[in-house]
Amino acid sequence: MTEYYFEDPEKQAQLKVILDSWVGTPYRHHACVKQLGCDCIHFVIGVFNELGVINMDLKKIPDYPRDFHLHKTRELLSESIENVKYGASVKKVSIADVVNGDIILSHYGKAASHAAIYFDDNIYQSIDGVGVCKISFSDKAFRRQMKFSYRIL
Repeated sequence: MTEYYFEDPEKQAQLKVILDSWVGTPYRHHACVKQLGCDCIHFVIGVFNELGVINMDLKKIPDYPRDFHLHKTRELLSESIENVKYGASVKKVSIADVVNGDIILSHYGKAASHAAIYFDDNIYQSIDGVGVCKISFSDKAFRRQMKFSYRIL
């Protein structure tokens, strides 16, 4: 029996192809169109929607200001992942124990405000001014901001 969704090597291979197909997509706040623009949370949702892992209507994501994390301490991203029913179940896991396909949330300001996907010691993410890219999981600038990680079951 499979412990988590991406334990299957075939599903990991599909994830890798889709992650790489998003690389180079420009950053666009509150958007989710491969090669045209996405922000970090829409990138994560877009990848998992494309894989068929989740089924989430992107129009139902409420609008949010770019700087919400500078004024609020409520962990909106974390709450959303833990509480929203979108076709897959998730569990919180330690950052030290991430595996391929895990979602990582990072703190900037007062609350988690950045989402990324872990794969083979890299973090795939959409960064303002950069777009979708991958960086090393051990990159110190990003690593110290990582606060939460979630696994799709």
